[in-house]
Amino acid sequence: MFQENKLDKVLKATRDFLWGLFVFDFYKEVQRAKSRYEDTLKLLILGEMLGLPLMNSLVTLRLLPYLLPDLEAWKRRQLREMEVLEEAPEIH
Repeated sequence: MFQENKLDKVLKATRDFLWGLFVFDFYKEVQRAKSRYEDTLKLLILGEMLGLPLMNSLVTLRLLPYLLPDLEAWKRRQLREMEVLEEAPEIH
């Protein structure tokens, strides 16, 4: 029983290491792209809150209940000061 538990731990550690080695960067990039697309959608729908005269229609009002839970975090992200180097690719 002790051998199986130890073997499971070694296999899990190996699997986690290989995942981090091969997949982690891709996973983080997909998360960043997803966040950018969500922010763009929210900007199009709720842009008037920031003073941007964008579309104002029935579609906006129908989508509003789905966006309300994330509204505060989105407003903070949009109004946060951005550094130029944050958008630059990482230099290794």
